[in-house]
Amino acid sequence: MKRFDEPILVTRPYLPDLETFKAGCEEIWRNRWLTNNGPMLKRFEGRLAESLGVPESNISLFVNGTLALELGFYALGLSGAEVVTTPFTFVATSHALKRIGATPVFADVDPETLCLSPEAAEKAITPRTKAIVPVHVYGHPCDVDGFARLGEKYGVKIVYDAAHAFGAGLQSHGDMSMYSFHPTKLFHSCEGGLLVFRDESLRERLAELRNFAIKGELSCVDVGTNAKMNELQALMGLECLKAMPGILASRAEIHAAYREAFAGRADVKFLDPRSFPSSGAAGFSPNYAYCPVLFKDLETRERVYAELKEKCNVFTRRYFYPLLTDFAPYEYAKGSCPVAEDAARRVLTLPTYYGLSAADAKAIAENVLEVLDSHGVRHETI
Repeated sequence: MKRFDEPILVTRPYLPDLETFKAGCEEIWRNRWLTNNGPMLKRFEGRLAESLGVPESNISLFVNGTLALELGFYALGLSGAEVVTTPFTFVATSHALKRIGATPVFADVDPETLCLSPEAAEKAITPRTKAIVPVHVYGHPCDVDGFARLGEKYGVKIVYDAAHAFGAGLQSHGDMSMYSFHPTKLFHSCEGGLLVFRDESLRERLAELRNFAIKGELSCVDVGTNAKMNELQALMGLECLKAMPGILASRAEIHAAYREAFAGRADVKFLDPRSFPSSGAAGFSPNYAYCPVLFKDLETRERVYAELKEKCNVFTRRYFYPLLTDFAPYEYAKGSCPVAEDAARRVLTLPTYYGLSAADAKAIAENVLEVLDSHGVRHETI
């Protein structure tokens, strides 16, 4: 097995050229404007809108993705409602609902994509349901057509947690989508979040909510919060946006190296979004945000996780594990989503980031296979 001299982490943030970033900092210093809709933020909004192919009137930036979700849910009037969503996601998806007084109702995932199943979601709809919140897990597309039909049939909002999906061309679906710009994502602004929404009247409402709901100098119209993105975050986002073509190309090469290494192995299921029926979604282009694999069972996954770390200096992530319904705030739904529960016990995400070579990805995959072979599970089909 190959042991790397330096630790190989599951992800590392892209960092732009330091001198170029310094030049941007100098502009901020000259402006003496750090937050509250400064010129860097406005420039970032414009470039994002151009990149995504949407009007500036239909986007809003936030200090992080969690607050973007929370305020987006609130602006759509979901307080006090039931909202159907998936347990196979990061806790922020449901935390944002709970924070506005909504009740997450969990439905199971599709066994191939691990995204929320429209069929399971429909069974969870009640008269109190006001929205469905699917997640584009690992940047893989949900069945957007299926959810569009549910939205129309039941008159509910469709809000996508698209935290993983920046650069995947999925922003034209649903009533609203949230993108995370956390440094663990393929695109980042140190921290940050973006809402893309269908109803452009939400822009003013969200601008108020992210600034304490203060309107003008003398009025506070609601209970808002401080969720404004600052100028330094916007600068980082602008510089990372310039590098997106290279970042996406790097991810594609890494993904291809893993895919080829695992081809023909019955004991490793490599999730390839290109093979999913939902990948026919309008505008979709794989961003290869993550490289997830599934193993036969929990014991095998834990063995691979531990031996890669201890013997190879490679750090993977059991993502998403534990499942949301294993956490105290959501234990009320434990046992209700068997497909998601099974996936959480078997999934492992492998390292992928700008700067990791395809050769290193191939070596990591070969290490995984060596662990499996050494324990005699090579011929066990999953």
